[in-house]
Amino acid sequence: MAQPTIVPDSAPRTGMPPLPACAILLQPVSHPELGEIRIDDSLFAIGRTEAPFVAYPPEIVADLSRRHARIFAESGTVYLADLDSKNGTTVNGVSAQQKITRLANGDEICFAGRLSYRVSLRQANAAPAHGAKLASLSLIPERNDLGLQPIVISRFPFLISKSDDSFARYRQDHPHQVNYLSRRHAHIFVKGGDPFIEDLGSTNGTFVNGKRLDEHAVPLHEGDVLAIGGHHFVYTLSLQQEATTLEPTVTRLDAAARASATGVAASVPLAGAAAMAPASTAGSAGGAGTAAAGSAADSDKTTFVAAAGSFLDIFCVDHGRPQEDEVNRDAQQAGGTAGQGAERLPGQQGGARGKLAVFAAELAQAFGGGERRLGLGEKWWRLPALAGALLTAAVLAYLANDPERELRGMLDDGEYARAATAAAGYLAQAPEQAQLRALGTEALLKAKVPQWQALLRARQFQRADAALAEMKQLARNNADVQPLLAELEWVGRLEQFVVARGGAEQPVLDGGVGADSAGIQRLLRQWDDDTLGHQQAFAIISSYVPEFRDQYAQALSHVRKLALLSGQQTKGGQDNGDQRQPPEVAH
Repeated sequence: MAQPTIVPDSAPRTGMPPLPACAILLQPVSHPELGEIRIDDSLFAIGRTEAPFVAYPPEIVADLSRRHARIFAESGTVYLADLDSKNGTTVNGVSAQQKITRLANGDEICFAGRLSYRVSLRQANAAPAHGAKLASLSLIPERNDLGLQPIVISRFPFLISKSDDSFARYRQDHPHQVNYLSRRHAHIFVKGGDPFIEDLGSTNGTFVNGKRLDEHAVPLHEGDVLAIGGHHFVYTLSLQQEATTLEPTVTRLDAAARASATGVAASVPLAGAAAMAPASTAGSAGGAGTAAAGSAADSDKTTFVAAAGSFLDIFCVDHGRPQEDEVNRDAQQAGGTAGQGAERLPGQQGGARGKLAVFAAELAQAFGGGERRLGLGEKWWRLPALAGALLTAAVLAYLANDPERELRGMLDDGEYARAATAAAGYLAQAPEQAQLRALGTEALLKAKVPQWQALLRARQFQRADAALAEMKQLARNNADVQPLLAELEWVGRLEQFVVARGGAEQPVLDGGVGADSAGIQRLLRQWDDDTLGHQQAFAIISSYVPEFRDQYAQALSHVRKLALLSGQQTKGGQDNGDQRQPPEVAH
C-alpha cells in the first residue's frame, strides 16, 4: 500500500500550536466577492460540483476537478490533500499536487491556478450538544449463506479496503470477491453528527440503495443497503445513537460527574435502536484499525471497529492500475455511471442461491472467459473432463456438509428451537466448527431470548432464570454464545434489583452505607469494568433479536438513574459533613 506523502515545513512559519479543535476559515484572495468559507467539520471537499463552489460563476470554477482536493483536521492539525487534480493545487506557490500538505495559519492555497484563499485557523468554540449523536454504525450482511460477519463501527473515519481485516479475512474463501475491492475503496465518516460515505474512485464502485456513487459523499440512513464492489459484500445499515444531555454518560460512569449532579434523578430514555453507547478505542495497525472483540467468540461472529482510521491514509493517492482479476464485470455493467442498471444491483435481487447454484454460476463464468483464462490453450478437449471432476467434487463437498445444510434449512423454516437443539448435539461432537457455532448461536438466540424477555417484563424472575439456565445448558459446547448469555444474565440481575427497590429513581434506601448502596455500586462497577463487552454483546444479540434493543434501552436508563443517585448521595454526604464515601467506581 502506498504511503502518504506529507510535505514538511521547509522554514519556520507563523502558525498556531495543535488545537484540540479548530475552526478553519478560507478567506478569498483572488475573488474577494465570493466571501469566506468557514469549515467546522473535520472534512471539507473541494470540487467544482461541491458546495459552495457549485454556486460560483462557471468561469471561476471551470478548471477545478470534480474531486479536486480535501481539507481535513486530524489530532489538532490541519492538512490539504490534492486528489491528483488535473490542474493542480499550490500552497504558498509550491505545488502540492498528489501530496498531503500540512497547513499553518496564514498559508495561501490556490486551486487550479485561479482560485486562491488565505488560511486562518482559529480555536473552535465547543458547541452545546443537542438531541442524539451517532454512537456506532452496524453493517448487517444481507445474505446469511456467504459467511460474512456483521461489522460494528464505533470510531470514524472508517476506510473500506481490501487490505483491512474486516474484508481481508474472507480472502481464502472468496479471493475474487475480496480482489474486487480497491485498496482505498470508500470511507465512512461523520459530518454534522451524521454518517456519510464517499467512494474514493474505486474500480468497481460503491452502491447505496442500488445507485452507484459519483464524486459526492452521500448521507447514510437507517435501513440503507450498502453494496461494495459488486453483489457479494452487501449490507443493511443500522445506526445506534446515544443521548447527548447533561446526565452522566453511560460510556464511562465518571465519579466526578456524578458528584456534581444536581436536581431530579431523571433520564432521557433511548428509543429503540438508539441504545448503544460508543465503544472504547482499541489500537490497531493500518487502515481503519479493525479491532476484534477480546474473545475468540466475538471475533468469530462480529467484527468490531473500535479504532478510528486516518484521513492521512484515506486520501493518499494510489496510482496503481487495476489488474484484470480486480475488475468485476457485473459491477461495471450494473453501474457504469450512477443510477444505471439499478435493477441488477446488490440489495435488490431475489433470494439467496444454493451452494450448487453458486458453484454452477462460477463454473459457467470460468468457462465463459475462454480457453486463455483456463490456461488450456489448444487442449480444449480436456474441458468436459475438468467440468465433470469439478462437479463431482462440488457434490461430494455439498453432501459432506449435511449438518450445516440441515441447520440452515431449519432456520429458513423458522424452526429455531429445533435448530438450537440440533446444533447443541452437533457441537457436542465438533465444538471447534466455527460455522456450526455461528448457526447454533443464531438458533439459540432466536428461539429463547423472546421468551426470556417476556418473562422478565412480566417480573417472573424465577422462570426467567430457569429459561436462562436452559440456554446455558444448550450452549455448553458453544464458546461463541457464552458472553452473550452473560450479558442476558447481567440485564436480568439489573432488572430484578431495580424492581426490588421500587424503581431506579427511588432515593438510596440506606443512607449510603447498607445493602442498597452496595448493590448500586456493584452494578455500576460491572458496567464500568467491561463497557465495551456490554456494547458488543448488545450489538450481536440485537442483530438476531431486534426487540432486545428495547430491553437494553431500559437497562441503560436504569444505569443512568442509578449513577445519578450515586452522585447525589456523595454530594449529600459532603454537604452534611459526613466523610463516608460510597465505594469508588472504576474508571
